[in-house]
Amino acid sequence: MEIRHITLNKKEINNMLTDRQAIVKEIYMQTLNKSETARQLGVSRRAVRGSIEAIERKGEAPWMSPAPLPDTLFLSKTTVQYDKDGQVVQEWRRLHPTAQMMSDVVDGLCEDVKGVGKVEKRTERKTDSSDILFELDIFDAHVGMYAEEKETLDEDYNCDIASKRMVQAAEGLASRASRPHKCVLVFGGDMMHSDTRNNKTEHSGNILDVDSRYNRVVKYLIAASRDVVQIAASIAQEVEIIVLQGNHSWHSEAWLAQVLNAYYSECPNVSVRLSASPRKSLVFGNNLLTWAHGDNIAANKWAMIIAAEFAKEWGVTKFRHHKCGHIHHKKTIGPVIVDEQSGLLVEYLEALCATDAWHANAGFIGSQKGASAFEYHREHGLLTRFFQPVI
Repeated sequence: MEIRHITLNKKEINNMLTDRQAIVKEIYMQTLNKSETARQLGVSRRAVRGSIEAIERKGEAPWMSPAPLPDTLFLSKTTVQYDKDGQVVQEWRRLHPTAQMMSDVVDGLCEDVKGVGKVEKRTERKTDSSDILFELDIFDAHVGMYAEEKETLDEDYNCDIASKRMVQAAEGLASRASRPHKCVLVFGGDMMHSDTRNNKTEHSGNILDVDSRYNRVVKYLIAASRDVVQIAASIAQEVEIIVLQGNHSWHSEAWLAQVLNAYYSECPNVSVRLSASPRKSLVFGNNLLTWAHGDNIAANKWAMIIAAEFAKEWGVTKFRHHKCGHIHHKKTIGPVIVDEQSGLLVEYLEALCATDAWHANAGFIGSQKGASAFEYHREHGLLTRFFQPVI
């Protein structure tokens, strides 16, 4: 008897079902029910679902079209049309990038720009003060938003306008700073209008008017962010960058922090905070400064949250100031009374972006556009606040 040797290529091997997947496939073909399949196998429904997803990725699922899924995408929803004999006629798939693919893209960006950023350290002078901290806040730029004055009765808005506003606001605020030793630069969330090309916010599903050329929007944001960092470094010998995750573009803010960190990795006077927490804090002498984008949490709860989450920092400071964005207009609540003690000044800062169609239709109009900055003394707390309107 002649023995034939069959050689499989790597792709064919990867598409072969494991013994476990083959059993799941056989039973699921009989039941067409994940829960019943799990019961018969004596395993969890989650385990069955994982096996079925693997089977579908390999193109071995008769209940779907035979086309395999790319490794970089996962299937969130499918609609299949069958003929009278139960054969697949056509299929509509809703595919999304996998977390691993997004991670790989970010890793690639970081590798490309690692150590490239150079910021000349400001010349030290006798008038420099290590007792002064300058805080520069750039909130809600919404790069990628499209707005038309004729529709919203407010202003035109696009990538070019958004990036210019970021830079102009930073220049205007920095020009009024004294000579602090340190500047904390806060990108306050929703720096991009959308994380994807589907023109919707991820959580609420609101329809957005957005530039769908994602790569173009990314380039605008990175270029403008880099220019703002240069401006901050021109007024302080040390710059710390804090990137908050907003509700419009929290994926993008996560990679923005990573990319900026890689870009300035060889720049000793610039650092990037990489904490995964949605709330960030900084202790400067007697000052506890905290930031969050501001969505999902009621204003009157911030004092309790900050006191609990940053208990140690709260206990060693005298002046506490929390800043949010998100609502696109300025709002101050403070001092907030918690157990009869005045503890925290909560402030909602202005947005840089124009009013889009969704906000205009909902009646959220007339807010002041701009950005804010603050000067803190190490011992005496807040000295000066600055506002830069959109020009």
